[in-house]
Amino acid sequence: MEITTLVFLAFVGVSCLVYYIVPKKIQWCVLLVASLLFFVFSSALLTIYMLITTGITYAGALIIQKNRDLFVIKKKELPKEERKSYKQKSKKRQKILVAIFSVSVIAILVALKYCNFLGDIVNSVAGMFALNKLIPEFNILLPLGISYYTLMSVSYIVDVHRGLIVAERNPFRVLLFVSYFPHIVEGPFDRYKDLDKQFRTPHKFDYEKFTGSIVLIMFGLYKKLVIADRIGFVLSDYFDNVTENSMLGLSIVTVLYTFQLYMDFSGCIDIVSGVSELFGVRVAQNFRQPFFSKSINEFWRRWHITLGLWLKEYVFYPITLSGHFKKVNQFVRKHTKNKTLSTFVPAAYSLFFVWFCNGLWHGASIKFILYGLYYYVLMMIGQLLTPLFNFIKNKLHIKNGRIFRSFQILRTFFIVNIGMLLFKSATVSDFLGYLSSALFNLKGSDLAWAIPGNFDLIIILIGLLLVSVVGVIKEKGINIIQVLNTKIFIIKWIAILFLLFSVLLTGAFGVEYGEMAAIYAQF
Repeated sequence: MEITTLVFLAFVGVSCLVYYIVPKKIQWCVLLVASLLFFVFSSALLTIYMLITTGITYAGALIIQKNRDLFVIKKKELPKEERKSYKQKSKKRQKILVAIFSVSVIAILVALKYCNFLGDIVNSVAGMFALNKLIPEFNILLPLGISYYTLMSVSYIVDVHRGLIVAERNPFRVLLFVSYFPHIVEGPFDRYKDLDKQFRTPHKFDYEKFTGSIVLIMFGLYKKLVIADRIGFVLSDYFDNVTENSMLGLSIVTVLYTFQLYMDFSGCIDIVSGVSELFGVRVAQNFRQPFFSKSINEFWRRWHITLGLWLKEYVFYPITLSGHFKKVNQFVRKHTKNKTLSTFVPAAYSLFFVWFCNGLWHGASIKFILYGLYYYVLMMIGQLLTPLFNFIKNKLHIKNGRIFRSFQILRTFFIVNIGMLLFKSATVSDFLGYLSSALFNLKGSDLAWAIPGNFDLIIILIGLLLVSVVGVIKEKGINIIQVLNTKIFIIKWIAILFLLFSVLLTGAFGVEYGEMAAIYAQF
């Protein structure tokens, strides 16, 4: 069930109506039923994988909680001299339990999403020794949102282990957290403590919040259907010609693809955020004007925010707190007198796993791993050369004014576009072919569609201008929804009707355009 279809919007409307009719103490049950129906409609029998993941998550968290509670009780009963030994044993047992249940949850994702990728690696190694293909290729269908609900399940298990939350005894509340339908298609990643509190809170119908949510939904539909899908239609055949594209052509379409991906992903996030807020539940923010970033680090703090936070909480921190990392850190400090290197090497070591996982999460291929490591290498180079850059900057008397900030933004945008070209390329070989074309094919332009008066291009440019204006306003710290709420109600409805008719009249849907699924839904 695509979130941009009338079927989905009708589904949301009916769910919302029932939600505000039933007694408030069972509103969460309406969300649970709606989420399960959404899963069944979208994944059919594959829903069983989500239920198995939920079962492991629920049982694992209870066992971990029981071990924590047992430690607290036993600690009080034991003599003081025995407490330290018991604490170490309990801590070790706790780590083993967390590892078992986290790996069990992730194993389902690996078996379904990364099976063929791992098989290809094994077969490649076997081929080096002149062996036949050892592992066949499997045609596996992925259940809806498996990459999202798997990582959220892991976060729940680990948060119980850390004592940040208490394990839920009601399995249906855990099931609601895992399957909550607004965020399951493209995220964002939410944590149990943030969502469960809202699920338990009674929600009255609020006209201002309701209409504000509609504005957000309509704006998301505008970004997705009018801009992203139209760019996709315009560029549908362009990337098929790997080595026949001019530098000018490749530069323009790469920028357009970057905007397509952003409009598609952020548009869908706006839709699901607005849908969730219809029920009075606010999901985590996933974008914050990423193209205003002055560095790659800042870009990834603004782009897919919740994925970055998840990797920070559940990959970076566990690695930096591990005994192995402490040994690496001690070894580097002992054998390196340079302060810059002594801090750089441990950071580079731990961040490698973060960016490797970032790339691998996006897809089961070498291309996506290199996509993550591309940003990793650039960040490490930037960190290592920061003292040199600051020295040159001071020598040239470069100030942090508007011109320098503009340069930083453009530089970051250029770097991001190279990354997006790799993201779009079918293979690493194709990516290298595009770069070769851009460097050596300087003649001609293969942009026959990019002519004055092209209707699709005009609509795209107007849409990008509108979204850019909204982005500038938000970057100044102005909440547009709040502004609309403080004005007379007619202004908000003008905005809603403007977006509605813009989508209906200029949206890229119908027989001519075909159906374009959300790009990030595949991850």
